[in-house]
Amino acid sequence: MSIGLRRKLAAITVPWFFLVVFAALYVLVLLPRVRDGAWLAMCVSAFVALVFLSFLAAAVTFSRDVLTGRWPSQE
Repeated sequence: MSIGLRRKLAAITVPWFFLVVFAALYVLVLLPRVRDGAWLAMCVSAFVALVFLSFLAAAVTFSRDVLTGRWPSQE
């Protein structure tokens, strides 16, 4: 069973939309405090960057799986 192009695009859009919102919130909320030099904000920013990279890797992997037809899997 393969899914149609519209469903593939919808499935791919979800994680990338989340990443765009995540990055926008980072820029609007956390980045100004990091620029002020707040030590705690810098530590939290490093953790948030790690989380973002993890989500980015997951989005790339998921998108690749959808495009190559490995998702949804038939069992």
